[in-house]
Amino acid sequence: MRRAGGFAKDTTPFSEFLWADFLRRRIAKKRIASHFDQAVKEALRLARLHEADYLPGWCGPVDE
Repeated sequence: MRRAGGFAKDTTPFSEFLWADFLRRRIAKKRIASHFDQAVKEALRLARLHEADYLPGWCGPVDE
């Protein structure tokens, strides 16, 4: 997902695991296995939510 622009590279150790934990609770394993491209699109959408703003490398919208 990082390569697709879901989050920026960050110096936080194991940041990918933090993102995986966030997404694991929101995208079903079956969906990933059967419709991988759709699951990635959903992950990209979820990555921009304010719910994810605590994660390292978050690239969501900035409130003005």
